[in-house]
Amino acid sequence: MVQLTASYIDQLKILPRLAFLCQIILTWKVCLWYMNLGISVTTQQTTFVSIVVSSLSASFALWLGKEAKTDRGGEA
Repeated sequence: MVQLTASYIDQLKILPRLAFLCQIILTWKVCLWYMNLGISVTTQQTTFVSIVVSSLSASFALWLGKEAKTDRGGEA
């Protein structure tokens, strides 16, 4: 039963999707924080937001590349 549940969770890809959702929420909150800073933005804060947003873009590209290589039809 445990192996069936683990296999089912693996097929649904719940954990990667949950991790990606958390990263989207983090990026959204960082962007809202940055926009609320107003005119008193420093270069360090700008760099931080740039890194967070680019990491979301990179992980999205990696996720799409992985999804494209995944066998969906059950054929070899």
